[in-house]
Amino acid sequence: MFDDLRNVSEDGGLFEQPEGPAFETFAPPGGGRFLGMTAGRRFIIALLLLGVVVVLGLMCMLVTGRIWVV
Repeated sequence: MFDDLRNVSEDGGLFEQPEGPAFETFAPPGGGRFLGMTAGRRFIIALLLLGVVVVLGLMCMLVTGRIWVV
């Protein structure tokens, strides 16, 4: 088993060398979009959601009497 170690190490060894890269990069389908929306559309949705939360919060504060409309 160990008789021909020098020759084995010089000719490349017993193992095959990989031809391609060790791993492939993963690209999500859809080009990096979330729910099929671009970054601008997601920003508009986030602003609309913020507006809804603010309006509902103000309405709750009006109903419970925390603030008064003068």
